[in-house]
Amino acid sequence: MREGTDMNKSIFCVFLLTICFGQALAQMQELAEFKGVNLPFALKSENVLLEKGKYDFILIKNLPNFFLLRIKKQGKTISLISGGEKINYPEQGDLGLLQNNPDIPKFGKLTIKRDPTLRIAYIILETGKQAALCPLHKIRFKLDSLE
Repeated sequence: MREGTDMNKSIFCVFLLTICFGQALAQMQELAEFKGVNLPFALKSENVLLEKGKYDFILIKNLPNFFLLRIKKQGKTISLISGGEKINYPEQGDLGLLQNNPDIPKFGKLTIKRDPTLRIAYIILETGKQAALCPLHKIRFKLDSLE
């Protein structure tokens, strides 16, 4: 009798974990993808070293205001960076002004800026005006610059 109860508990735990994990994955949405981006200097993210070279960057939205940056090289994910900070445009909230602002790109845009004195680099991703999911988002990720 005891063996059946333990087995039922195990099956229930596996079922519960599967449901929770499935919900977390279902909430992840790819907002923008940038392929073949040339990284002109080395960066460090947590324990991952990104050397100079070409990478694919994918902006992912996990929760309403939680953004991730997936970095791939030759089709393999090498890093998943959390902590993307949403930057508001000056016209935030006024859709008419946002759509007419020439500084906001029509399509996705990726910018890499480096502050050599602080040894910090920023990867800034904009989804653009024409994005199917989450248009007009500007997200900034902060990484350590090694050069």
